[in-house]
Amino acid sequence: MDNRVLEQLPTFVLVFFRVAGLALTAPLLGSAILPRQIKVLLALILALGLTPGVAGPVAMPHSAWELSLGIGGELVFGAAMGLCLNLVFIAVAWAGQFVGQQLGLNLGEVFDPATGTGGSVVGDLYFLLAMVVFLIIRGHHLMIAGIRGSFDALPLLSVGMNKSALDLLLGLLTGATVLAVQLAAPIFVTMLVVDMAMGFIGKTIPQINVLTAGLSLKPALGILVVALGLVLSSATIRSQLTQAMGVIGDALRNTGPVAL
Repeated sequence: MDNRVLEQLPTFVLVFFRVAGLALTAPLLGSAILPRQIKVLLALILALGLTPGVAGPVAMPHSAWELSLGIGGELVFGAAMGLCLNLVFIAVAWAGQFVGQQLGLNLGEVFDPATGTGGSVVGDLYFLLAMVVFLIIRGHHLMIAGIRGSFDALPLLSVGMNKSALDLLLGLLTGATVLAVQLAAPIFVTMLVVDMAMGFIGKTIPQINVLTAGLSLKPALGILVVALGLVLSSATIRSQLTQAMGVIGDALRNTGPVAL
C-alpha cells in the first residue's frame, strides 16, 4: 500500500498544481470571497479524486530546474483554462459597468467581494446573474469534467504554448468583448434616444431645464430597460457560456501534447 502511495505521489503533485491553477482564476472557485485555505482544500480534494484516473508522466525531470518548469507549466495551464471560462464573467461585469455609467449609478460604487475591487451595483447584478446561469446549466460540473479531460488531451509534463492556444484565447477575448457590447447595447440605444429627445425639447421649449429633468428621467428609464431585459440577458449569457465551454472542450480534444 505504501509503495502505491509513493508511486502516485509525483502524479498527485502535478495534478494538484494544474487544479490549483484552475482554482485561482475559474468562475466561482477563483472568487475572492472564498478564503485561500478553502481554495487549497478544494484543490487537494479534486486532485485526490482525479489522480487515480490520470496517467503519470512518461519520464520524470532529471533536475530541479526541469521539475520547476514542469510544475510551472501545469500551474499556468490550469490558470489559463480558468481564465478562458472567466472571460464571460469579466464581459458581464464590463457590461454592468457600462450600464451603471450610463445610468449615473457608478457614483455609488461598492466593494465587490468577488474581485476584491470596487464595482457598481449594476455590475454586481449582472455578475450574480451570470453566476446563477452558470450554476443552472451545471457549468461547475462541466468545468470539473473539462479539467479531467485535459489530462487526456495534454498529459502531465507535456504542456506548452503554441499558436492554436493563443488563437483560442484571442477568440474567447473577442467573444467576451462582443458579449459586453450586446448586453449594454439596449441601454446605449435608450440613452441615445433620451438625449436626442431632451435636446429637441430643450431647443423647442427653452424654459424647461432639460439637465435637471434628465437626471431623474434617464435612471428611471434605464432601470426599466434593465429589468425588462433580464430575461434576454440571461439567454445571451447562457448561450455565450455554453459556447465558450464548447470551444474549450473542442480545443482540448483537438490538441496534442506539446513538449516544453
